[in-house]
Amino acid sequence: MSSGMPDVDALLGGIILGDNVVWVLDDTRVVGLLEDALLAEVTSAGGHAFYVSTGPDPAKLQARLGAGVTVMDARARGLYGDAAVLETALIEGTRSHPPGYVVIDGLASFARRWGPAKAVAFFSRVCPRLFDLGAVAYWRAPRTELGRSFIEQVTNVTQCVLELGEGHLRVVKAEGRPASVQGRLLRLDVSGGEVHLEDERALGRLGRGLERVRRERNLNQSDLARLAGVTPSAVSQAESGRRGFSLDTLLLLTERLGMGLDEFLASAPTGGYLLARHPRTPAEATTALLDDPKAGLRAYLVRLGPGESGTPDFLHKGTELVLVASGLVQLTIGDDTPVMRAGDVALATTAAVSGWRNLMNGPALLFWVLRD
Repeated sequence: MSSGMPDVDALLGGIILGDNVVWVLDDTRVVGLLEDALLAEVTSAGGHAFYVSTGPDPAKLQARLGAGVTVMDARARGLYGDAAVLETALIEGTRSHPPGYVVIDGLASFARRWGPAKAVAFFSRVCPRLFDLGAVAYWRAPRTELGRSFIEQVTNVTQCVLELGEGHLRVVKAEGRPASVQGRLLRLDVSGGEVHLEDERALGRLGRGLERVRRERNLNQSDLARLAGVTPSAVSQAESGRRGFSLDTLLLLTERLGMGLDEFLASAPTGGYLLARHPRTPAEATTALLDDPKAGLRAYLVRLGPGESGTPDFLHKGTELVLVASGLVQLTIGDDTPVMRAGDVALATTAAVSGWRNLMNGPALLFWVLRD
């Protein structure tokens, strides 16, 4: 779906249902525009959203946001001020208005009121449950107030972390997106009520290079600072894209690291895996879960209705694997027609899989995996 901001959509490829987006921020004005854009996108399509307010007057917010948004009073004495009550209401509310859209302005307020540990625990419970429901949630996370440890714990749980700094946006984490999106640094400008993004190539490459080398060599920011002859704060700001290094500093650093400047500024590695996300209930009988021949493996989900038969969209000449997830399925592999229960696996190395049939009165699911 669209975030309501074209430049954000261009960066992330849109919002994936199930995304919990944590906005690590300094400026609430920018995140407010992003929240409003998402809510407007939802309500204009006839959907319903929830806004969890921990500070602003809920009545004034309700009047501004309109009938398509339910404002939940999560202030200390509000109806949803208790963590358990709020958690239950959020899950029930999103479940009753699928797929569910939520804006939560109060991670910092939760940390002040409940303590950081309880606030992190609340996030760590609610975030996965919203993800499992296929809901979309925006969470505000003020960097200075919450601190690095809190942000790191939240980052480990959520799907997307986008850092809003002074005039820039940095992608800290974006699951289900291409590797080229990870770590991207963009110049941020606000005009006409919209957030505009433009690649910050030099600072972005420096920040990604510093972070990559530090992790690869098991160094902390103080270690890099000593090698570069700068302060740890300067390294931290360079990694986040808030400042650059002089050429002399870069040459000194790369010399002490024993690497060339090109190697240092090379693109970050992919992380060793590819994650693809898909809608829970696509209309197609056969859904491509991972369809990239360059990866060496392709995976498809096949749905069969009661008594339904089907054939692959194409015949594959390499190795094939079929795993039955539910139901009772009869395969056609070469001249044979084995019957498979849930949990059974067939590996076809020389004969091709040419068909499948559901033998039961209920639906069946199977995975078809190809090695190219």
